[in-house]
Amino acid sequence: MLWVINGLIYGFFTALYTLVNQHYKFNGYLLGIWRGYGIALCFFPALFFLPIPDNAYYYFLLITQGILIGIYDSHLFFASAAYGAGPTSRVMALSAFITTVFWWILTPHLFWNLFKDGTVFITLILIMFGFTFSYWRMLKSPVSKSLIYYMFPVIFAFAGMSIITKEIAMHGSNVWQGVAFYLVVATFVSGTYNTFFYIKTVKPGFIGFFRNVFEWKIVKVGLYIVGFSWALITSKTLALRIAPNPGYVIALLLTSPIFVFLMNKYNKVTDNISVRAGFSMIFFLVLLLILVNGNYGVVD
Repeated sequence: MLWVINGLIYGFFTALYTLVNQHYKFNGYLLGIWRGYGIALCFFPALFFLPIPDNAYYYFLLITQGILIGIYDSHLFFASAAYGAGPTSRVMALSAFITTVFWWILTPHLFWNLFKDGTVFITLILIMFGFTFSYWRMLKSPVSKSLIYYMFPVIFAFAGMSIITKEIAMHGSNVWQGVAFYLVVATFVSGTYNTFFYIKTVKPGFIGFFRNVFEWKIVKVGLYIVGFSWALITSKTLALRIAPNPGYVIALLLTSPIFVFLMNKYNKVTDNISVRAGFSMIFFLVLLLILVNGNYGVVD
């Protein structure tokens, strides 16, 4: 059940993460630079107290993850600013199914064991479908074709990130190493990715680059993002490390609009979501947790 707890923590901090640029509308690459380099700098000292991996495949996973994080961060920040956090989150609901299917393709022997029990497998598919449909209905914000086209590569990048995160966590010699090297190496690569595309698209010049990155408004938001992103990444890594299938963790991630609704309710901010569909989503989520954590043979 620990993956469930960490998955819900992941959903909570993702709610904060998604809302940031809906309000500020900063350049997505700039925020990606702060998130990437900021987290890497904070946790770099931890590497001196951990064994250094000597597996080339492990570094390949970290670098690939960093590139995918860069794609995900920048697109999410830009989409939140242009279309709003609601529609952006709504499109990301598709990632739960895609991540689940990708993982089944990569673990055919485990999938076959699950598939042989037709009752459990069909029940699982129905629950995932009901959960995703409820999520889609919960968020009433309209989704435009342009947003779907823009977010389409992000959905697949996010699915790849989730699977690679599980691989990184499993290949680390211990939990501390898996979390620390993710927080340093992968985020540093993502910061580099965003730096490259910010310079390429904005062309600020050498002095202009540093002036824009360290503008006080950007610094405040950047520190805010760094402050909760480490918790987001850590909870995600721990959840994916022990969850049977990364798609189930993504299902927990999709609870983030509920956290947004509760925070807006507390702050007396109108939130355009369907409470009835939200409770329906929670119902299917509970069914998923019972099925996966119960003695029903769900190991993938």
